[in-house]
Amino acid sequence: MDLQVVGKTRDLRTSTDIIYGQINIDDYLNLIGEDYDKYGIQRRREKHKAYNRMKNDIKAGALLPTITLAVNKGEVDRVLDILNNQGDDELKKVLETPGIFSILDGLQRTYILHDIREEGHEFNKDQKLLLEFWVEKNPKHIIYRLIVLNAGQKPMSLRHQIELLFMTLEERIKESIPGLEIFREAESRRKSRAGQFVFERLVASYQSFLWKTQELNKSNIVAQQLMEDSVTDSSESDLNDSFERYIFFLEYYTQIDTLAYKYYLASEDGSKINWLSLENVMISFFAAISDFGVSRERENRISKALNNLLDQLASKIQEDPLGLDIYYKLLKGFEIRKINVGVATRKLLFNGFKEFFREEGEKKLSDCWTAEA
Repeated sequence: MDLQVVGKTRDLRTSTDIIYGQINIDDYLNLIGEDYDKYGIQRRREKHKAYNRMKNDIKAGALLPTITLAVNKGEVDRVLDILNNQGDDELKKVLETPGIFSILDGLQRTYILHDIREEGHEFNKDQKLLLEFWVEKNPKHIIYRLIVLNAGQKPMSLRHQIELLFMTLEERIKESIPGLEIFREAESRRKSRAGQFVFERLVASYQSFLWKTQELNKSNIVAQQLMEDSVTDSSESDLNDSFERYIFFLEYYTQIDTLAYKYYLASEDGSKINWLSLENVMISFFAAISDFGVSRERENRISKALNNLLDQLASKIQEDPLGLDIYYKLLKGFEIRKINVGVATRKLLFNGFKEFFREEGEKKLSDCWTAEA
């Protein structure tokens, strides 16, 4: 592998060390390895006519825009030490280590390059790629880099930016929340214990948290764009605070799921055991928290409600603490010919959770579902 270190700089806004490198395409694909392909589960491949043209241009030897890689958390200190205390030869060696990077910007280009090689095309050794390595261990700077600085690069929806964010911070999230396990829908797995959540559903729940709504696909395109703009116009500190608040309540959610799993396990009813891992429930729960928790006083009420729920699940004094018997009876009452059942279900959940928070958990969830049906 022949990676050349061609420059170093620092992002003055975030004090992030950045290294510029140049590498031929085959070496780049070897550097990121085959594991990058798992990211296709999170960020769906884009299908644009421009990419077909790009594919042909690459085969003809075109120079691609810079690809940005983030050094993974466990390697940041080592890379920084070499960057600050040793020469370019040692820096080159560590940057040639496969598997220590996440792709921040350039995933679609990498798909195309990988496809071209799989088709048997041999890249010219003189056809180089420019790489930008971000050596940053503070999550808030990565959040800012992904959500704000990438916002103008089309096509990339906010959803895709959030997926990239979660890919980059996944290990940190799991480290901060004991018992949390994240897996992908494409792994064809089913939940087998408490604390297991599908990656895509976590992404959707964070998006609902940012937008304060349980409906992520607005029929009104103006409303959709306004919600996206409300996020990309946020400051770095606001984005970081939002993410930290989400993680704070995700830890609560994981604790609730752990106790609920044990509580309902005896029922041998999969719809109850796995209820908290359903996408509609996750989206509505986090949207309700964000929408209701607009002040410190309201966030305190949410915390009291969640602590009450944890106590009810742990003590087993209250029968059916999540009110699932009533909840499923109410769902059967929806007139499927007249309404969109998915929209109605999310509305019931969203309003029911908000009522539960408003009452600090002293009102049973079963009564909240009934009141909002």
